[in-house]
Amino acid sequence: MVCRLPALGLLAALSTAAVAGCDNTETAPGRTGGAGGGIETGGSGGSGGQGEGGAPSDPSGIDWEPCPLYVDQPNGPQAECALIDAPLRWAEPDGPTIGIFVQRLRGAAADVRGQIWFLEGGPGGSGADFDSFMERMQELDPTLDLYTVDHRGVGRSARLTCADQEKPSSDWGISVSPDEAAGCRDALVETWGDDLAEFSTTAAGRDLAHLIDATAEPGKDVFVYGVSYGTYWAHRYLQVAPDQATAVILDSIAPPGETFVPYDRDFDQVGRDFMALCAADPLCSEKLGADPWSALVDLSNALEEGHCPQLTATWGLDASTLPVVLASLLMGPVTRTYFPALVYRYARCSPPDIDAIEHLLTVFFGGPQETTYYDELMSDSLFYNVALSELWPNANEHPTLRAINAEQAGLEVTVGLTPRVTEVQGIWPAYPDDEYVEEWADTDIPLLMMNGDLDPQTPIWVAQPAAEHLHAANQQFVRVPRSAHCVVAATPVAQSSDQSCGLTMMLSFLQDPNVPVDTSCIANIPAESFTGVPANNLYVFGIQDLWENVQAAAAAPSTVEPRFRRELSRVRRWLRSRGVTLQHETRH
Repeated sequence: MVCRLPALGLLAALSTAAVAGCDNTETAPGRTGGAGGGIETGGSGGSGGQGEGGAPSDPSGIDWEPCPLYVDQPNGPQAECALIDAPLRWAEPDGPTIGIFVQRLRGAAADVRGQIWFLEGGPGGSGADFDSFMERMQELDPTLDLYTVDHRGVGRSARLTCADQEKPSSDWGISVSPDEAAGCRDALVETWGDDLAEFSTTAAGRDLAHLIDATAEPGKDVFVYGVSYGTYWAHRYLQVAPDQATAVILDSIAPPGETFVPYDRDFDQVGRDFMALCAADPLCSEKLGADPWSALVDLSNALEEGHCPQLTATWGLDASTLPVVLASLLMGPVTRTYFPALVYRYARCSPPDIDAIEHLLTVFFGGPQETTYYDELMSDSLFYNVALSELWPNANEHPTLRAINAEQAGLEVTVGLTPRVTEVQGIWPAYPDDEYVEEWADTDIPLLMMNGDLDPQTPIWVAQPAAEHLHAANQQFVRVPRSAHCVVAATPVAQSSDQSCGLTMMLSFLQDPNVPVDTSCIANIPAESFTGVPANNLYVFGIQDLWENVQAAAAAPSTVEPRFRRELSRVRRWLRSRGVTLQHETRH
């Protein structure tokens, strides 16, 4: 799960691998500073070097070097970067080390009261995903120094890489397909040997505690924010360092004991929940009937019988690929607006409907599939390493591919991630569970836990156990109505420029984590819209009316909400990173 957090005020949300992340690829082209780093010998002190023109060393002994916040904006916002040594094997603290990449954006206030660390999801996402969020957070709370970190094995922290399987010409480009997994495994084992097991969540949790030790100032606050798999990582940090931080925020929660086995099943259930909102809406139920989910099932059955063959011929859209398209739409609070209307138009299958659906498929699946800087920092190898070790059943409990595929056949909404991971389960050298896996942290520090009830990637029933296990004083679980994955970014807002309720609660918690968070903003989360925004509708369907083929006065595509563009960019990146495409099978 990866959740690239966008510049706030114009919000969006995402997932890249599975358990989570948030996105703003359109306006945040990337970052630089520091190299991936390999194995070094010696202690675990600061590294990176000042270099000519570098910033002076700070009291921690870490040499921070100036670096642009965005890689293609050398004259734009500036940050500081460092590669900080950490033990490769935490059981051998004086043994070989690897470099852990950290980027820092200093608070703008004269009196900075502390620091906050942002942990990305995946597993496999990079701290670079927070760049524009950091810039906005510096404005919203200038009293905090902002830190991002690349999880070991990702980006510039000794990225796990298999060059042949990540070539642009390979099956999934920079991502690693199941067919490439064995070759990738062999390359990694040749490089790392048994040390591949050191690229674990527990090691990353210890890395974070080590980094905070190196950078925190006495008497000042330390906050940690984790999203999606980043919450799993933050929780592991709480297990290894339960008293170090001032407070922790868990956004879109991946709890101990969770696996990717029910991932697609969860998507399907959230799809049902969303269509229940359609049933309760006068317009949506008028179009799809009193039971919109049954309308979707009827459409799938009709497709099995050859309904609307034009879209199968041109795009490969049929009963087997429609669930992927619907799952893609379901990921965001704006993109999901088009889910019921797609079902309605596909069932009707008039020539204008076919044109509208082809327009939507071009928007989501068409166009260039170039690799971005963010893609290059991600690591599918780290995803497989962690997911198939502690986020997957142990070998004697492995699901069979036959059983998983049989279950997939009964799902109307699915991204097909579970069968793809199942294909790799016998190939990847999983590391054994340690004493922290499936256990809950024993900590009394303040916690803010937030999860949306329309989140298909970390659904509310997966997150809810956190409220039962983490309930000390000032530990608060908030169920956020109609939020998708990444509450800070994916909570619906009335206007594109509005601050989300999730962000409002987060900022309140950071001001004083020892008082209950004011959740009154939940009452202002707008009801689900099944009409869309005319300019967005025009962009997606080529027509302003969401449901019918009646064109009003033209609206310029440039008027599309920036929030929607970012959300769309996030979904397209997710599709590309997981090898999900209609293009490769069906180009005209």
